[in-house]
Amino acid sequence: MSTAAAAEEAPRPETQALSVVYSAPAGCGTRASFVAELEARTPRVRVVDAGDSVTMASVELLDRTTGIVGQLSLREPSGMETLRAVAGKSCEEVVAALALIAAVLVDPEAITHTPAAAPAAPAAPAASPSREEPHPREQPPLSEATLRFRPSLGTGAAVTSTVAPSVSFAPALELGLELERGGVRGPMLLLSFERFSSSTVTKRAGVADFSTLLGRVSLCPLRWPASGVAFLAPCGAFEAGSLHVDVSQTIDEKEPTVLWLAAGPGLHLEMRPLRVLGVELDLLGIFPLVRDTFFFSPRIEVFSIPVVGWTGRVGVKAVWP
Repeated sequence: MSTAAAAEEAPRPETQALSVVYSAPAGCGTRASFVAELEARTPRVRVVDAGDSVTMASVELLDRTTGIVGQLSLREPSGMETLRAVAGKSCEEVVAALALIAAVLVDPEAITHTPAAAPAAPAAPAASPSREEPHPREQPPLSEATLRFRPSLGTGAAVTSTVAPSVSFAPALELGLELERGGVRGPMLLLSFERFSSSTVTKRAGVADFSTLLGRVSLCPLRWPASGVAFLAPCGAFEAGSLHVDVSQTIDEKEPTVLWLAAGPGLHLEMRPLRVLGVELDLLGIFPLVRDTFFFSPRIEVFSIPVVGWTGRVGVKAVWP
């Protein structure tokens, strides 16, 4: 038998159908580049469309301040799932490393196979032939490696119906802290400072000017959706400060200052056109916990703090990357 004939009769290696889903920041590789790296490392993979009886490979890349972090999830038709994660200085390195891991998980002999085209060397160190899998397999899961707290600083303008007879306006300063786990949004804590003032109240019995200085703590336990450009979050708020009234041109001129305490539910809406920039809108229902009444004289009322009111705020903020 000739050598050519023997080659023709040699059995071809069995192939495994694999569906690939790829997610990455813009300019950080493509599904096609990952598939090319994978097919260059093993002939036993056949990339197909998703199906119930097909192994699913999900690839996710995230851009962090320390470099690129990538995760590979390989889910078999039986439901068994294998997670691996690597980190590198560039998208090319991480894509190549994840392709090598996927190839070895499907075809253990791929670790000794020379790629058809010479792609960039992966960030993960080369494994010894005596090991069953390359070093990146031992990296911690992405959900643990990317738990991060992101502080923010914002400014804006607020308006409320609660602290004076007419609508009051205030400049606002906001400090924030938000939790992210593996690129998924988590709870958020906001601390706001506002100084409200309103138009002068003028009556025949006198003149009154209202001003309020307060701080507000808002806790938003959920943010939906968990990723994307925009999100909304239900919040609970508590605020404390002082309400000051300057009464003049009356028989009993005085400047009383009283404690301001209030709480209420809120809704936070935000858009992130950039990862480090947010445009936000807050809507709050305000329930004063201390309700005082102010008079020009014992029988002429100026203002009584209402049972319920509202506050709105718009602003922009910078978010730590």
